[in-house]
Amino acid sequence: MKLALRGVEVSAEGAQHARRSWPVRQSLLVRLTDASGGWGLGEAAPLPGYSPENLEDAKNALESVEPAALAQALGASDVWSALSAAGQLLPSAVPSARFALESAALDLLARRRHTSAPALLGASKDVERPLAALLGPASSPTLLADAERAFDEGYRCFKLKVGAPGALEAELAGAAQLRERFGDALALRLDANGALTTEQLSSWEPALAALRVELFEEPGGLLGAAAPLAVDESLQGLNAERAEALWSERAARGVVLKPTTLGGLSHCWHVARRAERAGLVTVVSHCFEGPIAWRAAAALALALPGRAAQGLAPHGALKSWPAPDLPVMRGSLQAWSAPGLGYPAELAFP
Repeated sequence: MKLALRGVEVSAEGAQHARRSWPVRQSLLVRLTDASGGWGLGEAAPLPGYSPENLEDAKNALESVEPAALAQALGASDVWSALSAAGQLLPSAVPSARFALESAALDLLARRRHTSAPALLGASKDVERPLAALLGPASSPTLLADAERAFDEGYRCFKLKVGAPGALEAELAGAAQLRERFGDALALRLDANGALTTEQLSSWEPALAALRVELFEEPGGLLGAAAPLAVDESLQGLNAERAEALWSERAARGVVLKPTTLGGLSHCWHVARRAERAGLVTVVSHCFEGPIAWRAAAALALALPGRAAQGLAPHGALKSWPAPDLPVMRGSLQAWSAPGLGYPAELAFP
């Protein structure tokens, strides 16, 4: 088993949350090649200031993988055991590296079996999942026009970033404008990335109730009963048992799973199954990575049984990559039939 790495840097239009933006995104592409010439691709792209590690950490970890140990891991009897064994070759402190290695392993194993990555993970060939369109800051002056465009493209769930300094009133006004325009034809999610205080959230309660928010991700302070809580970055560094304890303690109604920051496909799978048994909404999402990581996350989303809108609507950074068309149609993620992750090796390693 051989492992090759290649660094990539692209512009990242629209990659931002309430407190910072990322005008460029750096990724470390991974290619595994087995003794028979079979190959698989992965991508490590820790998000600076959000992920627990940096790109150099991911590179060092991936370079430490023992080829013989990896080959043995991929010989496990079922795909989830193989992915878990591959991921455990790396420390949990480098989640993006784990995700990249598991993604490349999934791609390679699916290609060996002449099937797609979603199918190998158990998804049916005609499965699809609705997607949530990330519209950016709720205070954006182009919010309504962006929402009209997304609605025309088939999206029926919108996510807004809130919590920018001094923008609370404008953010509430923007969200209210969307609710008034689209009524109950629209599901609305908010994400503060931990930026709001309990006092600020208390002042929002009457407005939140009127907005009929589907999920409020990582508000920061204590969220009242006006909107269902979803946990996201709070899950970083937690194993499945501790993640379950966290959402139980906070009375969360949803979990957002980012394989780049949580430690790969197999870990997210185990957390998702616990969340589903507890009746929580499960959402797979991205960190503005490239198309290889996006497709690996999409394969996971298609394989999970929940039908909530997933956080994988194509983002601006993907436009900077050479890539085949993404499997998205009318605001929904579609299963694909191409082998593996469906991304050509010659585009990743020209």
